[in-house]
Amino acid sequence: MGSLIFVVPMLGTPIVVAALESALLDDIAERHHRHHDTYRISNSLTHTMVILLLFMGILGSLLVWLCDVGAFDVGAPVVLGFFGSFICVVLALWIMLHRHEVATYDSYLRVRPLVGGMRTIRYEDITHMEWRGSSMAVGFDNIRVRARRQSRPVTIWGMLDLEQILSRINRFDALDRRRG
Repeated sequence: MGSLIFVVPMLGTPIVVAALESALLDDIAERHHRHHDTYRISNSLTHTMVILLLFMGILGSLLVWLCDVGAFDVGAPVVLGFFGSFICVVLALWIMLHRHEVATYDSYLRVRPLVGGMRTIRYEDITHMEWRGSSMAVGFDNIRVRARRQSRPVTIWGMLDLEQILSRINRFDALDRRRG
């Protein structure tokens, strides 16, 4: 019966994330403004992750309850461990995907990577851009941008509209011709 206390965060976390997703709802992933364009991960992906969180939270809670009443010969802590860790990993991924954003201006771009602070790169400082194959086997190639006065390269995920971003940067001389 004590393991049912842990069901509250397993159900509460997806409910809070669903409320946040509703509050953060942005109709389109690509916005064109007068002075800049902004690109972010599509809402359909983040909505799918929220649905997945809700489903796994409900399923995990149901299975923990069934373990507590003796319907299964498995301990509730094992089920809690699996579903709790799954929810934590998907939550971390949801947060990182919501953070990733690229804004292109007339002479520079700003990239908020999955982890870390906002990075500003002037187009004239770009020394090299290379295609990087995605490690997630989803069919997207990413772009890694190297620039002067930047200690580390920045990666722009292929889930964004890379063609639009590259045309705005307009530094095809620095782009590696070999793809992924």
